Amino acid sequence: MLENLTIFPNAQAAVTKIVDDMLALSKQGRAVHISLSGGSTPKLLFKTLVQAPYKDSIQWQNLHFWWGDERFVAVESTESNYGEAKRLLFDFVPQANVHPINGTADHAAEQARYQAEIEQNVPNAIFDWIILGMGDDGHTASLFPQQTDFADNHLTTLAQHPQTGQWRLSKTAKLLGQAQRLTYLVTGEAKAKVLEQIANNAPAALAYPAAQIHAHHGRTEWYLDQAAARYLTQH
Repeated sequence: MLENLTIFPNAQAAVTKIVDDMLALSKQGRAVHISLSGGSTPKLLFKTLVQAPYKDSIQWQNLHFWWGDERFVAVESTESNYGEAKRLLFDFVPQANVHPINGTADHAAEQARYQAEIEQNVPNAIFDWIILGMGDDGHTASLFPQQTDFADNHLTTLAQHPQTGQWRLSKTAKLLGQAQRLTYLVTGEAKAKVLEQIANNAPAALAYPAAQIHAHHGRTEWYLDQAAARYLTQH
């Protein structure tokens, strides 16, 4: 099931909607906690945020940026989600409210530290907005099929990529599900077949974490471009 589905003409249109909403959130006069994802489409998001009119009109001091997951690599690595965001966005805006994961730290120690930082800064560990991507295997954040413990009561977890064995730190399904707003931003034809399955099956019938994780007390929504929505029929 694809809750609150919107199909945009292209990835830029979806990103513009998200950036417009970030602008509005920044003007509410309070701290807003947003969790970002990695991947190609978020790069477009970061590039849009530093363009006019957004760069100078967003009230950056009110927005706190976190990551849904991160690879244990150095920030200089092209595989670092924070590193990519830093190069495209955070080198150009105030960084006081940026909460990166240390990809070169001891894995268990960094998991504990990041969970503590969330507990200390995010009221009741409920994020205002979590933006997620989805892999072509149906994973989201670093929660992979057949490897995700949906009953894990922690806020963060260590995960290993099933093919490469690379270690990652991820928000848990529990933490993702607590969000006030959970947006799956999925683009590209490589995701189309999985999206078709999610749209036409009960979540429990699928092994895809992206099919099963939704905001339990908030809004879940799916933002797709035309390529990702290729096999979907809108009613």
